[in-house]
Amino acid sequence: MAARPRKKEYRHLPDYLFFDKDRGVYKFTLVTGKKKNIGKDRAMAIAIAREYNLRMRPELSPSVDNLIRESGGVTGEAKPFADYVDHIMARAIEDERPSQSTLDDWNNDALRVKEFFINIPACDIELEHVNAYINKYHASASANVQNRKVSFLKKLFSYAVDESLMLDNPATRKKMRRTEEKKRQRLSLEHFMAIRRAAAPWLRTAMDLALQTTHARLEVSRIRYSIREPKNGVCGCVWLEQPDDGIYGTLYIHRQKVQKKEASHVAIPIGDELKRIIDESRDNVASPFVVHRIPDRQVKRSKEVSHPTQIAPDYLSRSFSAKRDELGLCDNLPMDERPTFHEIRALAAHLYDLQGIDPQGRMAHSDAKSTKIYTQNHINWVIVPHGEIKAG
Repeated sequence: MAARPRKKEYRHLPDYLFFDKDRGVYKFTLVTGKKKNIGKDRAMAIAIAREYNLRMRPELSPSVDNLIRESGGVTGEAKPFADYVDHIMARAIEDERPSQSTLDDWNNDALRVKEFFINIPACDIELEHVNAYINKYHASASANVQNRKVSFLKKLFSYAVDESLMLDNPATRKKMRRTEEKKRQRLSLEHFMAIRRAAAPWLRTAMDLALQTTHARLEVSRIRYSIREPKNGVCGCVWLEQPDDGIYGTLYIHRQKVQKKEASHVAIPIGDELKRIIDESRDNVASPFVVHRIPDRQVKRSKEVSHPTQIAPDYLSRSFSAKRDELGLCDNLPMDERPTFHEIRALAAHLYDLQGIDPQGRMAHSDAKSTKIYTQNHINWVIVPHGEIKAG
């Protein structure tokens, strides 16, 4: 419906401002519909009404700011944030070089961000939008998941602030949810041995490597029989031409979870036990990886593997859990409390500690004390003392 034409005596006044002749004052209608007395001073009333309309009814008041906004802003800040997500993602990937699994999560989140912010200018994003985003896509998720999604928004918005697309980062004002303490029960040596006895040879090899090295599924699945020299992103063995005082070579592990820290590069001496595990893993399957198997059927290869015989970390975890449940070892516990393959890492640390061997350096923890550092190809490797766990 077209607005009613203003009376002739009010046409010189800003929209929604009129003069009350009976009381001799100027009154103004707010966006709520409420009428407000703004005094008898004509010039002041007009100034207030114009400024209010400019801020609260910008569609009625052409201005330089509005024209700039309609043009996309000075630096593009008034364009939809979705327009910048791909560019910001490229910067974040270049800067942080995430693992493939992390990158997959980022890409999925980026699609949601582009969908949600498709019509919201970058400069207009506030905390209310952060809350609405979480409520739309992750309302029923755990506290840990919601906190990760907020952190992802915080990451994207930090680049937007850096490029003058936003004045501040509203995700930093979002209060993170309190996370529950870890429920997962520790893996006992008794249960480890029971699962090991029932496991397929390749799973038994993976379990033995995890116990001796204290490393997790990703690193264990990447250990190669032989590498020429240690380097970033590679786990594998460098062998001596002749054994030296019971040491046959060095197993180099680059732990991906802490890959940017100096302690993430660990050099573990290969003694009798590690050599036994590696030797016993050899079979008639031509594979460069110590933990390997021929797939039962042709399936799409995981992004985490580089060879058909390499075991994907997820498959390794699922196989361990399936064998645990098949044996009924933890049937008294809820599913989310049953120990997983990852708990071998904690069991190994406990067993090394009982032997008086500091497990921190071996585990790629940055506060390791009984370790020394040497440089190979400009990379600092933490070499740990020789140690073995006799679990058999």
